[in-house]
Amino acid sequence: MLCQSIVLKRVWNQPQSISFIYQATRRVHTPVRVRFAPSPTGYLHLGGLRTALYNYFLAKKTGGQFILRIEDTDQSRFVPGATEKLINALAWAGIQPDESPYHGGCHEPYYQSKRTALYQTHAEELIKHGHAYRCFCTPERLHRVRESQHKEGQVVAYDRHCSYLSEEQIQEHLGQSHPFTIRLNVPKGTTTVKDTVYGTIAFNNATLDDTILMKSDGFPTYHLANVVDDHLMKITHVLRGEEWIPSTPKHMILYQALGWTPPVFVHLPLLINADKSKLSKRTGDAHVEHYIKRGYLPESVNNFVALLGWHPNSEEEILSFEELTNKFDIEHINKTAAVVDISKLDWINKQHLLRRTETPEGVKSLVDILQPVVETMFKDSVSITTRLEAHEKTRVEPEYLSDVIHTIKDRISNVHDISRLCGYFFVAPDYTSTDAKALYERLCPKTLDVVLSANAQETFRALDTFDSEEIKTWMNALAKKNSIKPSHIMMGLRYVVTGTHVGASVAKTMQVLGRSVCLDRLECATEFQKTHAKTTTADIA
Repeated sequence: MLCQSIVLKRVWNQPQSISFIYQATRRVHTPVRVRFAPSPTGYLHLGGLRTALYNYFLAKKTGGQFILRIEDTDQSRFVPGATEKLINALAWAGIQPDESPYHGGCHEPYYQSKRTALYQTHAEELIKHGHAYRCFCTPERLHRVRESQHKEGQVVAYDRHCSYLSEEQIQEHLGQSHPFTIRLNVPKGTTTVKDTVYGTIAFNNATLDDTILMKSDGFPTYHLANVVDDHLMKITHVLRGEEWIPSTPKHMILYQALGWTPPVFVHLPLLINADKSKLSKRTGDAHVEHYIKRGYLPESVNNFVALLGWHPNSEEEILSFEELTNKFDIEHINKTAAVVDISKLDWINKQHLLRRTETPEGVKSLVDILQPVVETMFKDSVSITTRLEAHEKTRVEPEYLSDVIHTIKDRISNVHDISRLCGYFFVAPDYTSTDAKALYERLCPKTLDVVLSANAQETFRALDTFDSEEIKTWMNALAKKNSIKPSHIMMGLRYVVTGTHVGASVAKTMQVLGRSVCLDRLECATEFQKTHAKTTTADIA
């Protein structure tokens, strides 16, 4: 294997203690066992979804297994219902585990809180062979040590006080039932981490803290639990965020101390905002549920997230779930932090939305998304776009919504845009709105008098075929008869039937709305103009 030695300008703990070597080959051909191990502390983060997707893609592409494990050992951060939210979000994204708390498997249980006896056993084994020790330091003493180190400009870390206790002192503490934690006994020397993305990283052990492995409440920390579980569950590859690189040498020390072969490590680049700040898990727009509620399609979010730190060996950007799975490889995972650009997500979502409109099944799926949104947004106003009761029941019917989607699909990037920007498909336009007033100001003075004239309404009502082509012919004839540009007629009718400048062609919009609704809006606009708008004295033909 070719190797090229390089030094990267990256700070983990102490920059002088770390060196990197780039590894040239990163292909995986044999079946893998991978895991996604979230903590039930809230919503699924975009970074968490990316980690789950990469693990899932690698498992499926190699014919391996994807395991979902819940790391719930930190009881202070546990949020009731968070596990169910995580699993629902993964299911929405199309990720179905081969083994999990809900799917079972040969390595149950998959909740770490139910595996504490295993961790305790291995912790005692580490103590027995000198790789760990009990720490009886009180919170008060630990606080004083940290304060002193901070004031003196030292690295804040445990001072290894309890590593020097004699057996007699240890037994005395135990005899008095003093609470204790179990800490890793970091050996002297250097620990090497071989990472598939970042290369070989050498850590000076002097910079590593004797981290806690077992807390005083009997629960393990992430460091011990994930090493034990990954080994016992036969995990072959660990794909996780690069923020775990500083902890990986501690995990390597544990693997060596327990006599186990470590998995292949694949650390993923950070996700950052446009201003280069780290994407926070605590902001709403970093959560997958945020995008679910706003109508983004799962294939769009998957596509977008998958390209944050990885790219296929091609120029393709719009990829289905199956295509992502087939094309994914860890060889093309980047080191550079990935910028979360929501405008890119909007563009990707538009492309997948258009893909769905190509099939009846796809259109139906969009209707299923749109229908409850319309019903919720407009509530009692839905369907009251005409005074004719026969037409009131059609405004949220699947056939009607399907026509709406086909009409407006090229002008939107999200199904929710229809209810948000094109409410005129479901309720009568509000001519007093800011948007309607702005459009009104752009109209040619004579336009409304023409389109609202009795002659215009009479000829409109008499159209033999009510489709967009017949409506265009009518508009052109009206323009010619009154010596007005057809574009002015179209603008006036857009004002009358929609009250906004946003939308598809006026003729297509009117066709979808239907003859009766359009006549009703012509009448309403006429009444509104009589009482609110200025009229012209032009001679109307």
